[in-house]
Amino acid sequence: MSNRPIILGIVGDSAAGKTTLTKGIAQVLGEDNVTVICTDDYHRYDRTQRAELGITALHPDCNYLDIMQQHLSLLRTGQAILKPVYSHKTGSFEPPQYIKPNKFVVVEGLLGYSTRAAREAYDVKVYLAPPNHSAPIGKSSEIQQNAVIAKSKY
Repeated sequence: MSNRPIILGIVGDSAAGKTTLTKGIAQVLGEDNVTVICTDDYHRYDRTQRAELGITALHPDCNYLDIMQQHLSLLRTGQAILKPVYSHKTGSFEPPQYIKPNKFVVVEGLLGYSTRAAREAYDVKVYLAPPNHSAPIGKSSEIQQNAVIAKSKY
């Protein structure tokens, strides 16, 4: 039997419930057994830079997908990573964190399945696609705006 961690991916739109589900899974599995990674930490640009460039965080070019993919591969083999940290509160980056994988690694975010190599790193994949009416008030228009911008950028 392998000692490598079980990698679980939780992907979905903004306000789909990824973080809520991730926290619930961590509670059920035991928080000491779970390492949580947020793919938002792999943004290439801070909030100000994205505004200047006219690009959203949904666009793959706005993220270090290659580094995220490399980190998933390392975590899958039980190796530690030095993970970037993006603050949604300030819209900027904080010092990186040294992360060791526990028995379970839960990876949540928008673009966790965006490359074949990233998709292959997961043992379990979950995609959250709740009906639009379940979005919190004020989030619905933000989600629609992000979708329109993302479609126009591809």
